Amino acid sequence: MRERTGLAAIMLAALLSAGCASGVRFPARPVSECETPLGTRLDYDTSGDGAADYFAYRDKTGRISVVAYDYSKDGKPDSMVRLDSLPVERCRHVLIILDGVAYDLAREYYEEGHLRMFHPPSRVVAPFPGLTDVCIEDALGCIPNLAFEALYYDRRKERLTRGAWDYLYMRNEPFAQLLTYRAHTICDTISYFSPWQIFKHEIKRVKETFDRRDRQDVLVYLVGSAGMGTGNGRKGHVRCLELVERLVNQMTWETRGMVKFTLMADHGHTYTEPERLDIVGRLKEKGWHSVRRLRRPGDFIPVEFGVVTYAAFYTRDAAGLAADIAAIDGVDLAAYHRDGAVFVRSSDGCAVVRERNGRYAYEAQEGDPLQLNGIIAKLSEQGKVDADGFIEDAALFEATLVHVYPDPLRRLWRAFHAEAENVPDVIASLRDDRAFGSGAYDMLVKVKSTHGSLNRRNSTTFIMSTAGPLPPAMRSDEIPGHMSALLGRPFPPGKR
Repeated sequence: MRERTGLAAIMLAALLSAGCASGVRFPARPVSECETPLGTRLDYDTSGDGAADYFAYRDKTGRISVVAYDYSKDGKPDSMVRLDSLPVERCRHVLIILDGVAYDLAREYYEEGHLRMFHPPSRVVAPFPGLTDVCIEDALGCIPNLAFEALYYDRRKERLTRGAWDYLYMRNEPFAQLLTYRAHTICDTISYFSPWQIFKHEIKRVKETFDRRDRQDVLVYLVGSAGMGTGNGRKGHVRCLELVERLVNQMTWETRGMVKFTLMADHGHTYTEPERLDIVGRLKEKGWHSVRRLRRPGDFIPVEFGVVTYAAFYTRDAAGLAADIAAIDGVDLAAYHRDGAVFVRSSDGCAVVRERNGRYAYEAQEGDPLQLNGIIAKLSEQGKVDADGFIEDAALFEATLVHVYPDPLRRLWRAFHAEAENVPDVIASLRDDRAFGSGAYDMLVKVKSTHGSLNRRNSTTFIMSTAGPLPPAMRSDEIPGHMSALLGRPFPPGKR
């Protein structure tokens, strides 16, 4: 950790000495507003001479669909551009992926009148666990990751991987090949020291990347929002959205609208300050042995990498370990897979999840860990459940969209069968006020918000576009199909 911290400090000093200006010159606020037949007109002074020279019109729905320019220097619009009339196929497209912004926050920001060149944000249910590598892999339709995180137990080699080193070289980010811009991974560490400086640095690089004009589609991932949310909670993410909004306005102004934007995040966030949960210590008290290599049934290997609301473990006794983890105060659920099924345990119950041809069944053997019995009973009355208890996938998704655990059966099943090659034996979901992971993060930042669990706040994020409206709700792995239909070309571009 000392070497990583020293390297981060050197990198930060270099960034600060080079200047971390955001590269955004567009005014944060209009100089005036007035009502017109086209809607509310927002007047901007982009030259800084005290007179309005650029105008944006909000229609009756609140969207900004028309912009205008003053070329005669009389403070009045001369040339008007109807943004929605510009053909998508003739426009460039910029996809901005933020690290960790919850749907509810993005929706509130939009309803306050911001980001109004975009159509309303759609609700996106991210995979479980809600971690960046897993979520972006899903959203860009990439091959499965090696693991949920760069640190994992390699069963073939019988050892833990070099988590920090592998992270630095993006060995668990197959999606990176599709990105036009992603800051050097050392910035990921620095973003917890100085998140705002890193985020401004990234915004500047996005603008420079766009200005090269060497491709129609620009895909960028901004890690600085991770540090902003972790260290500053909701306020940090709002500040990121404000700077993104200024960037979108500036690029629209400079191109006369010949650019479409899509803005999204990879997963949600708790916006709750957590306490560190000592799962390892509690398990040792129960007689378990924390080891580096599995030898006996009582051995377990914890994955302690980030600081998140999920926890992963490798063991030869998954059922026994899951039962003891689920009994720890602060753990919401613990899951493991065996004999073609996923077992879910909570402090007061146990259930089994099964899959058949894209349908999922839920059998609550004791209690109701996922709180689904009532929902499934209603779906059964509607004829959405077959004789063997398997539920129509689309119906279950809709019925659990705002449930305490959105789309839980499919997400739990995919966690063990679709998201990664090296899957932990036990995966735990924690309460929002608890976190698990590396103690090294205590040296970086006071964690005020994090992510990872199965619940709605952690799992639900957003996507929105200026190219057109998207369905009001979707799963992360449905994004490529919806974006391809919206843009009229393959998404993401360059996928292999």
